[in-house]
Amino acid sequence: MENVTFQTMLELFSNYLDRPQNIDVNWTTLTSMKVNKYISATFSTQLIYDNDIDLERNTGSKKGTFGPDIQFKQALSVGLSYKF
Repeated sequence: MENVTFQTMLELFSNYLDRPQNIDVNWTTLTSMKVNKYISATFSTQLIYDNDIDLERNTGSKKGTFGPDIQFKQALSVGLSYKF
């Protein structure tokens, strides 16, 4: 599409000395769009999974237990630009 760009980056990490089968994930995406001459918008997401970090689960039958889980962040920003 015109005036829309999409970028993504996937990083995978593993500790080769201690449990190499556990892979940590950091995945980010960025969508940028120019709405018109003055307004632009960006939408970004980030997904993180780290087997070594214990998070409290708040869903399903495992509610209240601790263990590795997926973390997700999203952000929407709108910008205004004007030249004098």
